[in-house]
Amino acid sequence: MSIQLSLDGHSFSVPALSELPAGEAPVTVELLLPRTMLVPGELFDAERGAEMLAANGMPPTAEESVVASDPEAEFVAVTAINREALRQVEEKLGDRARFTTPLLHTPANTAKTVWMSRRAGLLYIKVYDGGELQLAEAIPAATDTDAAYFFERLDGCFPLKEYELRIAGDNPKAARKLLGKRFRQTTCE
Repeated sequence: MSIQLSLDGHSFSVPALSELPAGEAPVTVELLLPRTMLVPGELFDAERGAEMLAANGMPPTAEESVVASDPEAEFVAVTAINREALRQVEEKLGDRARFTTPLLHTPANTAKTVWMSRRAGLLYIKVYDGGELQLAEAIPAATDTDAAYFFERLDGCFPLKEYELRIAGDNPKAARKLLGKRFRQTTCE
């Protein structure tokens, strides 16, 4: 199941909550939301999620709650989600809900790699160097111009010609055509 921001509030992608079978098995809920960040597992504190988002310049609004992915993982995704959407998830799934985000994906190669996934008008970016995560961001990027601008700015921080680009998400071939020439090598996952 996936939850994503829409112009009129929140939306659930197929299968809708009402179509999920009852049971006891965990259900992975993928959150496609702009106010998402990664926190090293050893620094994560569930009671301070809102403070962590605020310190990163994306405080939750009055209509949002903070949820997190697996707190025992190497990195924990912290996300601001609409309270009503969260209420609906909790009403249907209770403690079976396991939250995730594309930012938690680890590409096959992390030597000198930029990984990207463009989904639901958001650009998820992770930059690795020598196997170490250097940057992880969820950025609104509704158009190709938005994505190209972000990569132009990213090139100012990381010499992209030295990196491999690994592309996932919606329409990776179009992203490869748009951005591929900036990188040493480009691969669609």
